[in-house]
Amino acid sequence: MREDRARRFVPRLLLPVLVSPVLLLALAGPAWAQTGWGAGGGSRDAVDTLLPWPLLAVLGVVALVSSALVAGTAALGFLAPPSRSSMLLVQSAAAVAVVALVIRCVGGGISAFAALPQAAGAAVIAVLFARGARSASAVGGVLLTAALAYDATIGHTDWHVGLAAVHMVAAVTWLGAAVLVATPACGARFTVVRRVTLVFAVSAVMAVSAAALEAVAKGMRFDAVTATSLTGLLVLIQALGMLVAVSTGLCRPGAVGGRVVAYSAGLVFTAGSVLMLVTPPPAPAEPGRPLLRTVALADQDAPVVVVPQRPGRNLVHVGMAGALVGGVRAEERPGAPGGWAVVDLPAGTDVLTVEAGGEQVSLRLDLGPDPAPPALVAGLTGPDGPECLSAVVGRLLRGAADLPAACPADALSEADAATLRATVRFLGDRDVPALYLVTDGSRRSAAAAAVVREAAAGNGLPVANRLDRADAALVVAGWEVGGRKLTDEALSLSSVARTYTAPWLATNAVLGRQTGAVTTLDFDPLDVSAQRYLADLRAAGLTPLASPAGFRAWTAPGDAGPAVAGPRIFASVQISMMPTGAGEMDNRTTDPWLPGGSLTPVTPPLPR
Repeated sequence: MREDRARRFVPRLLLPVLVSPVLLLALAGPAWAQTGWGAGGGSRDAVDTLLPWPLLAVLGVVALVSSALVAGTAALGFLAPPSRSSMLLVQSAAAVAVVALVIRCVGGGISAFAALPQAAGAAVIAVLFARGARSASAVGGVLLTAALAYDATIGHTDWHVGLAAVHMVAAVTWLGAAVLVATPACGARFTVVRRVTLVFAVSAVMAVSAAALEAVAKGMRFDAVTATSLTGLLVLIQALGMLVAVSTGLCRPGAVGGRVVAYSAGLVFTAGSVLMLVTPPPAPAEPGRPLLRTVALADQDAPVVVVPQRPGRNLVHVGMAGALVGGVRAEERPGAPGGWAVVDLPAGTDVLTVEAGGEQVSLRLDLGPDPAPPALVAGLTGPDGPECLSAVVGRLLRGAADLPAACPADALSEADAATLRATVRFLGDRDVPALYLVTDGSRRSAAAAAVVREAAAGNGLPVANRLDRADAALVVAGWEVGGRKLTDEALSLSSVARTYTAPWLATNAVLGRQTGAVTTLDFDPLDVSAQRYLADLRAAGLTPLASPAGFRAWTAPGDAGPAVAGPRIFASVQISMMPTGAGEMDNRTTDPWLPGGSLTPVTPPLPR
C-alpha cells in the first residue's frame, strides 16, 4: 500500500516540472513580443535549429529543473536516508532530464558537448541514489550542481558571474531540501524536517537575496513597467511560491504540507528557469539624458530615441514608421529615416508606451527636474529636428552628459562655409553658366546662401533665380526640404552641370536614393575616425542616423581627426569600398556611410 502511494505521489511531484514551463511560456505569449527571446536561449529568428524556439525553451526549462532536482536531492542525501518516494522521484526526474537533453541536442538547441555529460551525470546519480550509495551520490550531486552553476554564469561578466553562480547553487540546494521535506519515509517526517530546517531556510534566504540583487542589476524596479512585464510576473510567482513552500515546510510538514511544498518548490524553480531565458524590462533611464533603447515590435528590433528626455516637448525617433509613441503616430519625414513624433511629456512622466502591430512596449523615463534649452527644443520640434537628434545621438555615443544649447541648423559652421566656398570655386573653374540655389527658412540656410552668393560673385559665377538645364544646382536647405527636392526628378535630372549639396546633406535618406547629386566633405567616410563613429551607431542599432552633424558631435572637442589637404567632392555609388590602410580596422570591410552604397571621392582635394 505504501509503495502504491509513493508511486502515485511521484507523478504529482513531477507535475510542476513538466507542466509549468508549458503554461508559463504559453501565458507569456504577448510578453515575449515585449522582451524578445532572452539571453539564455537563442533567438526567435534562429535558422540553425530543427525545432521551433518555444519547444526548445520548454525542453531547456524541463531539463534544467529535472537536473536540479536530481542534483539537489542527491547532494543533501546524507541528511536523511532516502525514502521510496525520493528514490522514485530522483529516478523519474533523471529520466525526464535525459530525454529532454537528448531531444534538445538533436533539435539543435544545445551542443552534444554540453548535453551528454549532463544527461549521463543525472542518470548515474539516480542509480547511485537508488542503490543507497549516499556518499557517492552526494559527490555526484555536488558536481552536477557545480555544472549547473557554471552554465548559469555564461553570458555574465564581472561580479555578476559570482552572483549568478551563488543564485543557482542556493536554488538547487533549496530545491533538494524541499524534496527531502516533502518525501520523508513514513514516521520520519519530523526528524527529517528538524535536520533539514537550517539548510532549507538558509538556502532560501541566499536564493532570494541573490535573485533580488540580480533583478536590481538588470534594471528591475517597483514600477508599472516591471509589474506588467513577463519578468515581473515570474518574480511574483517566485516570491509567493517561496513564501508558501518555506512556511508550509517549516510550520506544517504533514502529508498535505509535503505536497504543497513539492508543488510550490517545483513552480518556484521553474519560474526561475524561465526567468533566465527572458530579456529583462528596459533598464531605467538616466535622469534628464537622451534615451536610447531597442525594443522588439512587429517581429523586428526597432531602435527608439527620446531627445532631450526632459519635461516638455520631446522628439522621438522610432526605427519604423507608423508606430504610436505615447499616443502620437510616428510619421515618415522627407530626408529622414524611420518614424518621427513630437510628444509632450509633462514633468513626472515615468513611462512612455510604443505600440506597433498590435504589440505594446513600455519604456522607463526619468525626465529630471530641469527643462531643456529653449533653442534646442525649438530645433528638435522644427523641420530640422531629425538632424538635430542625430547630432545629440553623436554626443551621447561619445559619452557627453550635457545637452547642446542649440541645433546644427541654427548657425553655419566655419567648416561648412569653407566647404561651400570650395564648391563654388570648383564650379566657377568649370565655366558653369549659372548657379541655382535651393534654400529653406533656417538660419543656417540663409547664412549658407549669403556665403555662396559672395563666393559666386568673386568667381564670376552668376546666381540664377530659376533653374536652367545648363546650370548647376546647389542645395543648401535642411534634410526635409533638401530630401524632398532631391527626390524630385525634375531637379535631379534637369541640370547638365549636376546637382550639388551642402555637407550636412550627406545622409542615406537624402543621397542614398540614386538622386545623382554629389556633395563636398572635409572628411572621408572611410577614414578610421568615421568608421569608429559608424561602429558606435551600429552597436546602438542607429546606423541609418549617420550624418556629418552626428559625426562632428561624436568627435571629441579638440580632436580634429586626420589631417586633410582640402575638401573633396563625393558621389554616391552602389558598391562597398575597402579603406586605405584596412589593417588599422582589423582587416574588416568598412561600414558604409550609405547602406547599400558608398560615398566615394571623385575629385582631388579642392583649394581652400
